[in-house]
Amino acid sequence: MSAKASRSQIEGGERSLLQELLAIAILGMGLLLLLALISHDPGDSSFWQSPTNDPPSNFIGPVGALLSSLGILFFGLGAFLFPLLMIIGGLTLLFTRPIRYLIKLGWFSMILISGSGLLQMLSSTIGPYGASEFTGGLAGYFVYDQFLAKFLGTAGAGMSLGFLYFCGLILLFEVRPIQLSKAFFAWMAKQIDEWQQRQLDRADPIERLEMEQKRIEKEKRRLEKKMTKKESNEKALAEDSSVLSPGQEDWGESPSSRPSPRVIDTTQREKADGADWPEPKLSPEAPEAESEIKPDSEKREARKPIVTKADAKEQEQEAMKISEEEQASDFSKYELPSVDLLTKGSPAGSGGMDESALKRNQELLIETLKQFGIDVEAGDITRGATITRYEVYPAPGVRVERIAKMHKNIARAMRAESINILAPIPGKDTVGIEIGNSKKAMVLLRDLFESDGWTQSKAKLPIALGKDVYGKVMVADLAEMPHLLIGGSTGSGKSVCINCVLMSFLYRFNPDELRIIMVDPKVVELQIYNDLPHLVVPVVTEVKKVMVAFKWVINEMEKRYRILAKAGVRNITAYNAKMAEQRTNRSAEELDLKAKLEQSEEGSEDTLPGMGSTTSDDEMPEKLPYIVLIIDELADLMQQSPADVELAIARLSAKARAAGIHLIIATQTPRAQVITGVIKTNVPCRVAFQVPSALDSRVILDENGAENLMGKGDLLYLPPGSARVIRAQGAFVSDQEVGDVVDQIKGQSTPRFESEIHDKLNRSSDEASGDLSDTDRQMLEKALEVVLQEKKASTSMVQRRLRIGYNTAARLIDLLEDYGVIGPQEGAKAREILIDPDQFDTDAFMETL
Repeated sequence: MSAKASRSQIEGGERSLLQELLAIAILGMGLLLLLALISHDPGDSSFWQSPTNDPPSNFIGPVGALLSSLGILFFGLGAFLFPLLMIIGGLTLLFTRPIRYLIKLGWFSMILISGSGLLQMLSSTIGPYGASEFTGGLAGYFVYDQFLAKFLGTAGAGMSLGFLYFCGLILLFEVRPIQLSKAFFAWMAKQIDEWQQRQLDRADPIERLEMEQKRIEKEKRRLEKKMTKKESNEKALAEDSSVLSPGQEDWGESPSSRPSPRVIDTTQREKADGADWPEPKLSPEAPEAESEIKPDSEKREARKPIVTKADAKEQEQEAMKISEEEQASDFSKYELPSVDLLTKGSPAGSGGMDESALKRNQELLIETLKQFGIDVEAGDITRGATITRYEVYPAPGVRVERIAKMHKNIARAMRAESINILAPIPGKDTVGIEIGNSKKAMVLLRDLFESDGWTQSKAKLPIALGKDVYGKVMVADLAEMPHLLIGGSTGSGKSVCINCVLMSFLYRFNPDELRIIMVDPKVVELQIYNDLPHLVVPVVTEVKKVMVAFKWVINEMEKRYRILAKAGVRNITAYNAKMAEQRTNRSAEELDLKAKLEQSEEGSEDTLPGMGSTTSDDEMPEKLPYIVLIIDELADLMQQSPADVELAIARLSAKARAAGIHLIIATQTPRAQVITGVIKTNVPCRVAFQVPSALDSRVILDENGAENLMGKGDLLYLPPGSARVIRAQGAFVSDQEVGDVVDQIKGQSTPRFESEIHDKLNRSSDEASGDLSDTDRQMLEKALEVVLQEKKASTSMVQRRLRIGYNTAARLIDLLEDYGVIGPQEGAKAREILIDPDQFDTDAFMETL
């Protein structure tokens, strides 16, 4: 340790000891002065009486008599503020660091002088030697009698003194009147609600029923208004096929209009939105529905089911047993899940540091930078759910690169686990230093669903991500991304983010508006969604079946492009809007024809043109639903067949946007071999959770930063078309909440899988489920080598090259088709090879069998 550092530590210790001694001395003098004023006797001083008392009756003796007489003479009863200030100042100096005492002394002087004037105004008579009458002292006499009263009169002088006294109290104690008023009114509202509840409990059953009925009717009207507003928004969205996603709010400031530093508590910002959201109630006409709702105490425990292959097969077979009547029905009676199934956030707040503690941290931060010769000024403090951002203004001539290099020194001084420095903050002239909170506030998914950012969003495929550091609800639009990459290490919040994405879709779309394909090589993560009516096929858990799913999605994309070309539109939004308009026109024509039929009483409804006849428009679907393909773990797919998976993802991500098909790719292994350059080029929108190294962060975001995240949902979001990374706290939803929502949805409808792809997957599963003998494995491996060498597949070729019988060769070809190596037979055409023969790893493939 250097001599300079040792000297600095010794001086710091002496300053701390002197500070404590000074605090005790100020506290003691304040108590002595208080005793002197309490025991004040005019006869102890020659200012009031001659001769004086001998000895003085003051508790502190002659010195106390002198001090009390001078205080009463100059300030009247306002002299009692002196010992009060000394006691408070001594305690503050003893337990905390001194903060702007000179400024606070000025505010105290304002209070003292204005208070003396107010006391003098209250005095009915003025006697220069009567302590009981000389209430305001000489200061009050000159301020009120000799100055303000002469020019402003009694009323004007009183208002001016009262205003100065009130402002002095605010500045001295840093009290916010608006905050106190809000807290008071909130307390009053709570008391009124409790009183109304007590009145309701005390009422007899008839009165209670009437009061409950009125409350239900009132909330029903509020819900109807919100539903009307939602329908109007959806209608406007259907009319405009090019709705832009909401842009990011500009937090920039001009240096010329730099505001005063402020503390922003973003954990409380969205509570007003949640308070205005009506609690859904059931009408008295629906007792059956009311009986189905379970109280929170009866909700089942959180679970992650472990589903075996046999169980999955049994579930798929049960899901396919749907009657023709159910298949032909629509989702007109389908109801979106209730928000009551999700946990509501606690109104108690974040429970983090108060404003004074945040300011002390900011002062310590500024002092640390000054020790290294970097002069900065205090800026805003933004307290978020997981981190707190301290902003500083660098002095003229200070390069921000110097502050960016102080990462480790600031972390040591602040005793922080990890920090992140934004030098500068995009769009602002300040440098931001982000430090993790010791107590983190949880951002619950229900709070996001009840916020204006979600309810008023015009996104076509909205995703509730969380809240940024400024407390703004982040609702992304998958249709504008148009594809999303999610990366992060185990336990960082990646799986919870995928659950939030799926819950966002389930709370916004019917099964005929959105179809989902899930790929889950880890088996246990997404199995809870296996019975959803939104699924195209059951959750794909076997890697060898993934290429079959990719093939179906690619064929569906090409089919949709042919439909869009035939309709003369450019994208799925315009197509659905055009078909909706045609349905409206056909309905109007049918009504006109019915009216003519009733008037003329001729013909029948079946013989009228346009009624019951098939037109060319019927050849195209009335509505194209969105399709979202979710891959929970990309690394497992890239290990077996990287070229084929990369090619399929590149083809879909390049063309599928206009067809309404979107990809969400997640991985906990963000390596360059998994997230290749082709994938990153076609998937520009990324979400990064905590990763172990800066290299992993650059693989996901093309820049550092994710290695400094705090975990547990702390994320960096790269919006589409932007190079500016946004830090946010991801939303949280538990497995129990997900299970409750899925149960409510699957209780309304059974799964309706696409028969084409489902049959292929089932046939592959049935034939591949049996164990292959060693001889069969050897023959299958030889047949695979033949196909890879010849780059074509046929039964006769395998029979000729391996010198085996036709039946054996046909069985080997069927196995290769079931395992996703080759495509199905298409007449006389050669079978399509679904893999890349040059890069396919035969050994890895055989190990999976």
